[in-house]
Amino acid sequence: MKRSDWEGCKRLFSNLALLSLTAYAIYKLDIHPVLLGDIRQWTQLPLDKLFVFAILYIAYGFQMQCLAFAGGHELHHGNAFKSKWMSTVATFFVGTAFLEVLPHERIMHKLHHMYTLDINKDPELTSLYSRDELENLKFKSVPKSRYSYLKAFFNVLIYFQHRACRLISSCQGIATDYNGVGWSMQTPRPDKMNSAVIRDLQFWSLLQMTVYIVIFSRFGNTAQGLKSLLFWWIVPCILGYAPINFFRNAEHADCDMTANQLLSTRTVESIWIIRWLLWETNFHAEHHAYPMVPFFNLPKLHVLLNDHIKHNECKSFLSQNWQMIKKGGWIDVQNS
Repeated sequence: MKRSDWEGCKRLFSNLALLSLTAYAIYKLDIHPVLLGDIRQWTQLPLDKLFVFAILYIAYGFQMQCLAFAGGHELHHGNAFKSKWMSTVATFFVGTAFLEVLPHERIMHKLHHMYTLDINKDPELTSLYSRDELENLKFKSVPKSRYSYLKAFFNVLIYFQHRACRLISSCQGIATDYNGVGWSMQTPRPDKMNSAVIRDLQFWSLLQMTVYIVIFSRFGNTAQGLKSLLFWWIVPCILGYAPINFFRNAEHADCDMTANQLLSTRTVESIWIIRWLLWETNFHAEHHAYPMVPFFNLPKLHVLLNDHIKHNECKSFLSQNWQMIKKGGWIDVQNS
């Protein structure tokens, strides 16, 4: 169950290679000059090319968020690489490139592991649900309605806003919850944290902000340069929040509120391409039970633990989402 630089490099660079191929395919469509030009010319684009472009562009953003969410998850756990320096470099690169504040995520995620499904202390609950929702005795850790479920796929700008707030707060040495403002958890306040943790948060966040300032100062100082940065980087990264939500929106849905991670967390087997893109984080119960096991060993751990995991009935993410929204599903049970 040891970490491996080779396995980490294979997964990171193969993901980046597919991302580059997707970008090249978008480039070869040769419609980006029009999209970056006069909006009135968009109506002149062939519909078939626009359809292919839309598919590729969403896939492009999805891959960015797979690296930010799943790759970043393994990196801030320290599980992606054996060498600390490789882990540090990759963590900063992935967080900066794909608009994630990983030093902040490390703090939040540690609390999530310590207090999984604790309605007062788990930041994944206190940041995203109201007190009325959390104190509902039938709370299932799912959206309050089907409308809220659908809204989570389209409200991508709010996700970007929260990350921007996290980065700004972190640059000031202020730890916040996932909203980027305030501290909703009933855990020690940020000013009671280890000062070294706050210094580390502030240092890496300031460095990340500096990189953004340099990039936009150098390449975004003209209208065309700014449009290119938005088209090839910022916009797809933001759009990627929608599809990645499909794979991360029910990790603890309808699970038991207990300290036993095999009961409080779901696992989904899924297909190989999804597992590869998600760095095996679909085996989420296994990860929660043994968080220091590196991603490439989670399938082996799944074989050993699967019979002991309570919530493994959904074999695909499609099935898992259907269980949430179908008539009589988790949302309806929560509201009954």
